[in-house]
Formats: sequence, C-alpha cells, structure tokens
Amino acid sequence: MDFPRLNLPDRFVPNRVLTHQNLPRGQPMTLANLEGSGCIRRIFVATVRRPSPGNQRQTVLRMFWDGSDTPAVEAPLGDFFGQLHGLPPYPLNSRYLISQAHAGYTATFPMPFARGARIEAEAGPDVEPPRIILFVDWHAYPEESMQEPLRFHAQFRRENPCEAFGRNYLLLDTVGRGYFLGFNYGVAVRDDRARWSHAGAENIYIANETGAPEGTFAYLRGGGGEDSFGASYGGVLHQPSSHLDQGVPYYAQEDLGPAFARHTLAAYRFFASDAIPFNRSIHVRFGSMANDICSTAYWYQEPPYTPFFKMPTWDQLLRGAELPYAATGAPQREPRWRVLGPFHPDASAAMDAAADQDDLNGVTQDTGYAADSPWRHENRHVARWVPAEDIHGFVDFGLAFRPSDPGNSVTWPAVSLAQSWLHVDADTTAALHLGWAHELRLRVGDEPWQTVGRHAYFQNGTHRVHLRAGWNRLQVTLDSPETGLEGTTWGAWTFGLRAIDAAGRELEPKLEPVA
Repeated sequence: MDFPRLNLPDRFVPNRVLTHQNLPRGQPMTLANLEGSGCIRRIFVATVRRPSPGNQRQTVLRMFWDGSDTPAVEAPLGDFFGQLHGLPPYPLNSRYLISQAHAGYTATFPMPFARGARIEAEAGPDVEPPRIILFVDWHAYPEESMQEPLRFHAQFRRENPCEAFGRNYLLLDTVGRGYFLGFNYGVAVRDDRARWSHAGAENIYIANETGAPEGTFAYLRGGGGEDSFGASYGGVLHQPSSHLDQGVPYYAQEDLGPAFARHTLAAYRFFASDAIPFNRSIHVRFGSMANDICSTAYWYQEPPYTPFFKMPTWDQLLRGAELPYAATGAPQREPRWRVLGPFHPDASAAMDAAADQDDLNGVTQDTGYAADSPWRHENRHVARWVPAEDIHGFVDFGLAFRPSDPGNSVTWPAVSLAQSWLHVDADTTAALHLGWAHELRLRVGDEPWQTVGRHAYFQNGTHRVHLRAGWNRLQVTLDSPETGLEGTTWGAWTFGLRAIDAAGRELEPKLEPVA
C-alpha cells in the first residue's frame, strides 16, 4: 500500500471552500477556516495569468491545525506547489502536485485535523496584484471523531550561498513520530567548479526509540544529486520531465561561466512507495556546493512541531539574494564529540597512537595518503582533532572530513576516530545501541580496542560496556571502504550511538568532562 496510511473515518460529508481575495500587503489574511474534524483532500490556487518572481516567492502560504499558533505549513506559494525559484509556471504532473499553464496549481496531500483548520496567506511588496483564488475540497466528519494523530507539514527553506563540500544543505530537521513523504529541491548554480549542481545527494538520519522493532537508527545515503530524481550523469544530458514520484520538471542553461555552463534546476522526490518512517527524529541534508539552493520538505508527524527555518525578509526570499546559514534559523547543535582524521586504512596504527594521547591540540603529520589523493587537498595530509555535530545521536565523519573535489567519486578509502565522554555516578554496565556500516571498533577508557562488527550496509547492533564511577572516555573508529561489496553504501561514513545505563536511563555524551 502506498503512503500516506492515515486512520480516517469511513463516513464523511464532502465540502468545499471557494474564495477570491485581494491580499493586504505585509499582513496575514485568513482564507479558509474549517471547523470540527475533517481532512483536506485537494487545494487549488490561481493567482495572476503571468505571475512575477515576487508573486511566486512573496505570497506566503500558511496552514494551522487544531488551534495551534505554529504553522504546520509555511512556504511561498510557488514553492509549496513545486514552482521553485520564483520562475514562471512550468508543467508539473506528479502524485501530489500538479501545475497547469497560467498559474493554476493543485495539491492533493491528505491533511487531517481533529478540531479545525485554518489557511492564511500574506503578500509582500513585490506581489502585483496581490490577488488569490482558492478552492479547498475537504471531508467533514460530523458523526465520528477523527483518531489519526499525524498531521501534515511542509516547510520551505533556502540558503545562498551554501557551504561547499562541508555541512551539506539542511532540508529537514524535526523531532517526533511520523514519516517523511518527500521534498522538492531547487538549485541556481553559482559555483562553477564543475558541471554538477551538487556535491553528493541526500543523507537521511533516522533515530527511533531504543528497543523499537525497526531498530534504533537508520541511515540512507544517495549517490549523486541527479540520481535522486531519476536523471543520471549530471542531468545536463536530459530534457525536463515530470513523473509520478520523481522528476526534474525545470532545467535551463543560463550562461557560460569560466569553467562550466551555469544552470538552474527544479526537482522533486516523493517516497510514497518506499516509505521513510521515524518515531523519534529525522534529519535530512543534501550535498551542496556554493550555490543558491531552496527546498520544501513534506512530512507527517505527531505534534508538537518546532520550525527549523525562520522566514526571512521579503527581499531575502527572492532568488539571488544572499541568505547565509546563520540567518536561516537552523538549529544550533552543541558538539558532543571530537573527531580525528582522515587516515588511510593502511595508516590506522598512526591513528591508534594518536588515540592514546591526551593532547587534543596536536596534529598527526602522516596520514598515509599519496600525493595525488583527494584527501591531500587543502592541507589534508595532516589530521587534527575537530568538534563534531551530534545529529540526533549520529556522528558523520563525512561532514568533518570532506575532500574539496569537484568530482563525484563513489568514495575514498578512509578511517577516522571519534571521542566523547560518558558520566555515571557509580560503577555500572551500559548498553551502547549502535547503527553503522563497514567496520566499527570501540573502547572505553584504556581498555583494549574491541571490534563490534562489520556490516556491508547500515545495520543496528548492541554492545555492552563497563563504566566506572565518574567520567569515562569513549572512543569509536569507523572505516569507509572504496570498492567491493562493502562499498555499496556510496561512501557512508557515519554511526549512530545511544548509551543506556542499567537502570534504563539515557547517558548524554559530552565533548569533555565537566567539573
């Protein structure tokens, strides 16, 4: 069965809201106020015959469920309906989004609510004229209470310029139970070091409750960005196309830059037949170069929901406007680990020697890579300790040690070390719930290294360790092989870890001991 699987009543009354409004500028206006329990089945919107970039990007759509003051849906009108970058309307014919000529947009995401729904829109200064026509087709449940706890969400985000070969573009970050339905993704290429518009593809980090039948952690990694949408080899060889669950409906070359032609693309991917559930959190990033990138993520989850993007000024919504990562309202995560690397697997002895040192300011001069290795770019022939972001329990070495290589190789052979600290009040045995691919080793304090296991692809496991009263140093090594069966994860180099003591309490990793 395709997703979404929602527990909705069998008996309902079909209903419709139809309105034509002139929006006041800079002030939200309620367009539909649905009372009781129900489910929106279709939304159709029309604006002006030839919408400008301002009409597409500065008409902001918001939806609220069950009296909440936090919008579950917040996106520019065009972006919500898959019309990205403020571009004139282009054909789109997917499972949930359809666009026709002259700015007729349709969305068919089921949107349930138990105690009412409200839809509002707000127009910015470049919306001319600020006019909107809205149809809302919905089912009302007058005799049955709506039991489904999941609510539909959609969050727009943009960043310009993104960090190249670094943290990757943030697409979704949320805590709770639900499932990821899909996303649209747009790139206006400004980084002309390569003809690719990306530096990798999607990285999906899923954390579930400890003991969940589906496992504590799951991780999905894409190959190249074009492959995510079904267009191989850079996408530049393909015509725009739109299909049920994936497509690149807009692709245009713009000019000849110093290295390669710049281009703008719009793409989408829905996981209707390959569902991505989560019951604790989900975090999604997409490989990026220094480009102007935008997206809208679509998902279902139980409330409450915390937005991970702060809608910027009207001007910053427009394509080309600068909007750095720090100004986007992205969550600020406290580093809980330090990582050291990268090392060639043949030089793992040098890494183990560094693991025994207390000096975290030193460097390891020889990491074992040849002069022509991508790992030697930008002074990477030495290894340093650097803080690593904790992504809902995940540590991704690839975000800390990414070669600045315009190519999109499958992977590079590498191994690195992660270190954190766990505190307990008394001697105890703890269970380390782990998720990883390839070979993972760990040790506590000065105990011998233990090989926990080797997986050809990302799987879960549990390892028990003895912790002494006070602070315990925890160290993990993980390799990223180049070829063979264990190279089938396209360079996955991440692990998830959650420590649970004998009393069932979760132990929080710390960057260093705290007095």
